[in-house]
Amino acid sequence: MTCDEARELIPAYAARALPEQESVGLVGHEVRCAACQEELVQAIRLGHELRQAFARLPGAPPGTWLAVVARTQGMSVFRVDLGSEVAGFSFGVMATQTGMPVSCRLSILGQEVPLFRI
Repeated sequence: MTCDEARELIPAYAARALPEQESVGLVGHEVRCAACQEELVQAIRLGHELRQAFARLPGAPPGTWLAVVARTQGMSVFRVDLGSEVAGFSFGVMATQTGMPVSCRLSILGQEVPLFRI
């Protein structure tokens, strides 16, 4: 394997996304090439630092993804869920952008049962 070929594979290897067969070839090259070893170390370090940075970011506020789907897919724009995860049931009310249909459902132990739609 040449250094150019190794450099093509280093990002995928650092991201743990390189197939085993290609990983074996890359590691074989890395053992003999100090320049590529350093590049691999930097790529792994960068990936680690990026994962740590993203882990420290706060998550999206509740309802953000529902609003994104509503705007892009025309799905529900309003949803309220009441219930108990411990008891295994919930009651939800949902409205969509395409008028004022309101639907209610009951969720019991992961199974949703539609109650009504107006």
